[in-house]
Amino acid sequence: MKKIIQNIAFVILCFLTSCNGYLDPIIYNRFSNANFPQTEEDYAALVTGIYAEFRVDNAWYRYSASPESRMILGEIGTEEMWINWEWCNNPHIRFDFNPGYDLFNQFYDFMVPSVAKATFALALLGECTTLPTELKSRFEAEIKCCRAFWLYDLQGFYGSPVVVLDPEKAMHPSSDYYPPRLSDEELFEFIEKDLLSAIDILPARYDNDADYGRFTKGAASSLLMKLYMRHKKFDKAVAISEEIMKMGYDLEPVYSKIWDVANEKNSEIVFSLQNDNLNSPNSNIMRAHVLPSDWVSPTDSPVAAFSGYRVPWDVYDQFDPEDKRLSTLVKDYLIWENGQKKMIDGRATGRLNGALPLKYGEDPSSDGTFCGNDFVLIRYADILLLRAEALNELNGPTQESIDLINRIRIRAFGDDKPDKLIKLDQFDSKESLKDYILQERLFEFIFEGERREDLIRHGKYIEYAHKRGIMSAQPYHVKFPLPSHLIVEGKGNIKQNEGY
Repeated sequence: MKKIIQNIAFVILCFLTSCNGYLDPIIYNRFSNANFPQTEEDYAALVTGIYAEFRVDNAWYRYSASPESRMILGEIGTEEMWINWEWCNNPHIRFDFNPGYDLFNQFYDFMVPSVAKATFALALLGECTTLPTELKSRFEAEIKCCRAFWLYDLQGFYGSPVVVLDPEKAMHPSSDYYPPRLSDEELFEFIEKDLLSAIDILPARYDNDADYGRFTKGAASSLLMKLYMRHKKFDKAVAISEEIMKMGYDLEPVYSKIWDVANEKNSEIVFSLQNDNLNSPNSNIMRAHVLPSDWVSPTDSPVAAFSGYRVPWDVYDQFDPEDKRLSTLVKDYLIWENGQKKMIDGRATGRLNGALPLKYGEDPSSDGTFCGNDFVLIRYADILLLRAEALNELNGPTQESIDLINRIRIRAFGDDKPDKLIKLDQFDSKESLKDYILQERLFEFIFEGERREDLIRHGKYIEYAHKRGIMSAQPYHVKFPLPSHLIVEGKGNIKQNEGY
């Protein structure tokens, strides 16, 4: 608990990338709320500092692509991920969820203080009397969205975290204070309230590139829809998805271009984190974590190859060979042989023990490790498939669910392949369509950090692990353990998650 309290001593590291405006790179040293914030620029920096909590320190951890990151935690225990580093495999693959593992603890230890900082920032804004009312309300809405995003992810991994949500306690911290651990339903209501209030205030879009990356009405609504799906509030999910579908989002015509560094800000992206290739906290290191050591760039760009993440071949083989989404799961690549580039089949030659998940394409201006491709956190395809799922849960199977799924499949196969589309009469029950949607989500969102959440929501997380022969997987593994140091520091006030 000391770490939570100590981290409320605020350090604003404002380094989110933009050309100008409120997301300009600014660095502030330590301050006290007696002298900061005061001006409009101060409050803008305060908000930017909260956004910075997505990526503080370096390009690793938090919302990045390292084994401790949000993306990879979202793949733990699922069929679609293999990691070649043995030190990751026990916790990530074999369900050895030890409370002492840093791989589990780091996301919690980073993001719980971030939530407390957001609470503190909201308290400071609450006392502000100098900002224009509209701007103050927007700043508050953005901070609430950041906090809601982190709370949503923390709840998905650990259940309700032990975190400071009381503005008074954030403003006047005490080492003797232990925040109450809310029930899952109480935390749901807290997040829902924050997001609903933000949705009423935030703009649908921003009119300039300088503000790209801020929370919008669409991003807040989409996060709320995902929250509703987790808590099986399917009627609310359907209602809010109708609003999202009026906001101008669309599917990017070419699947592989969603993550292209030259196609950022495309119409499918609902919320993303902007990246640069400057070895800063705002860099994308996913590609380096995937590439094999013998990979040669087709454009002679620099290569960093950690040879870590793979998609098992048995999962790769579940794809239709004509599915264009396979273009992001690579098995053929260039190597050097006898002084010349040679294309090889990594599977046939035995060089690869799984397909390479390369949704984030090459950034030719990077050094190979730190790339500029933005991290895509929410995209419109997710909204369409979640709506199809929610409609099915309420009154399935329905023709609208079929039509929504087929929008995704038309992109995957082309509009000249009617035999690849599904029909309502193929499904004789809600359960049969539900199973189909889960499989379609594997094809659409493979290695985007969505699979664990999907399997848990469908009640398949442990079942699928057992099918793969991982009998150590137990029902309580749907939650990770709380960090062991938290239990010690709590002195009996904090209860460990069941089973640990």
